[in-house]
Amino acid sequence: MGFEKITPWQEHEFWLGILKDHAYFIRDYLSPTEDKWVKHAEYYIEWFGNVEEEMKKVPRNLPPSASEMIQLSEWAQDVSYQYYTFEGHLLHLRLFNQVNLNLSPSYLNGTLAENREYLRILKSYMKGNEYQSLSLVNLLDLWLDDQRGHAALLIDILDSAEIDLIERARALMVQFSQFMVKNDMFKGYLHFTQPGFPAQIRFAEDVSIQVVAFTKLVEEVLQMYVKDEVLNNSTLRFLEHHFPEACYFMKKLSYYAPFIHYPDCKLTKPTLRNNTTA
Repeated sequence: MGFEKITPWQEHEFWLGILKDHAYFIRDYLSPTEDKWVKHAEYYIEWFGNVEEEMKKVPRNLPPSASEMIQLSEWAQDVSYQYYTFEGHLLHLRLFNQVNLNLSPSYLNGTLAENREYLRILKSYMKGNEYQSLSLVNLLDLWLDDQRGHAALLIDILDSAEIDLIERARALMVQFSQFMVKNDMFKGYLHFTQPGFPAQIRFAEDVSIQVVAFTKLVEEVLQMYVKDEVLNNSTLRFLEHHFPEACYFMKKLSYYAPFIHYPDCKLTKPTLRNNTTA
């Protein structure tokens, strides 16, 4: 099935929510002894929240050329860029084991890549223009790494006694890793072939099938989590973070493969849609 195009307002809603989550995760996975960095993370949580409140005052149907949207984009760029430099510094410290942060360099590399994509979008929005969509190969580059990372994180947050769930997540992590290798091969083909050739579109459809399978697994774990039925070390926010990102990926992928097999979805977390705390 295909999806409706994501509007500029929805882009802001999605990305501000995602980056605010990232700031929460930094705070939650820092040792309490890292008081300085915890305070920095809380500062950005509040700042992203403030920009979200301003966003809610902007009409949802405005084009990027509207003055209100340009101003919103400027506010979003300010916080997103400064947060980008903050998280990048933590990555540097993590590489040299100079910060007590229970997140890996690969995790931080992935969240920084997502932040860069929003900054790329904002560069056009601040000029009042629509942004250029990522090519299919670059779209897959960004979000396959995200899906692989989510599978690795799911393995990490599950208790070692949850062997069946861990094995299912590991199989999907391997599948996404294989997709990343295949997508890298397609980059070479594109030196001599126009994008969108049949094998590449079939590949996009294969990716969508596995994203659906992984989302169903995360949904299964989430349902067990809210019933206290799964052994884990996670939070509701951390588990739910998968859903808007997978939805965004599939909506963007549908531009290239209109008949991808993905159910209707939302760009916000379920708890936000139900007005409950995350």
